[in-house]
Amino acid sequence: MESFYVSHTLGCTDVEAVVAALRGRNAFVTPAHRGCVVVLDEEAEGQEPEVVLTLGCQLSAELDVPVLAALNHDDDILLLALCERGWVVDQYNSAPELFEPDPDAEPVGPQGGNAGRLAEAFASPQVDEVERILRRPSGDAGYLFAYERHFELVKALGISEYGVNTGYKYLAAGEFPAGLEADRLIRVRAGESQYNDNDSL
Repeated sequence: MESFYVSHTLGCTDVEAVVAALRGRNAFVTPAHRGCVVVLDEEAEGQEPEVVLTLGCQLSAELDVPVLAALNHDDDILLLALCERGWVVDQYNSAPELFEPDPDAEPVGPQGGNAGRLAEAFASPQVDEVERILRRPSGDAGYLFAYERHFELVKALGISEYGVNTGYKYLAAGEFPAGLEADRLIRVRAGESQYNDNDSL
């Protein structure tokens, strides 16, 4: 079954600060891993780009950290946005032709994405590898599934893979990424002033 998910990977390790920044929302927060904390937010899971970007900007501004927002739609397309200090500073679309009105339009290949800026945001030396991953085509000639590109990208950036091929609905259903156990997740619920990292999922 193809993937539909949204994740926000934050370049910080202060889990409590991330939880506090999510007050009033329903979300899961992962433990710090490879210098990052990953947020899986219920509202963002609806895949409305404005919601995804707004949350990324909010978190980057409030916590003063880079945030990589990722949206995987049906494993056909990967949308990325880098947010810093409340602004979207870089965007990427792996398959822009999928939203073209002409179904017979020729593929134009991945668009956007600044490898240097992404690498700098997460202190990765692998600029060339990030560029290769961003530019590799989709489909039979490249990445068959969008999550594969996402997984290779986070490896090249040296950040947590807990935001790859998973989202709020997967975690709520008890499906967890490899290496992440339920009792290590924090569940944030709207209307609650406290959280419990042993809260039942």
